Amino acid sequence: MQKIIKVGNSAALTLPRDFLVEAGLRIGDEMAVETNSKLKMFLAKPKEQAAQKTLTPEFKNWLDDFIKEYRPVLKKLARM
Repeated sequence: MQKIIKVGNSAALTLPRDFLVEAGLRIGDEMAVETNSKLKMFLAKPKEQAAQKTLTPEFKNWLDDFIKEYRPVLKKLARM
């Protein structure tokens, strides 16, 4: 568990050192942050990946269920 801490007039979330090492991130790296206040979630990714869009967990779950249910029909459509 990590805590939100006060930094000046802003807030910050600390990241474990092991994560930074494994991800190849360093203090001072610029990150793009996507937020979803409804879900109380955010996604941070390196600046270089900012243009890459990501799927929300809800959409990913819906898509997985849709594919599972309609796989035979999707395969037939792909062969047309």
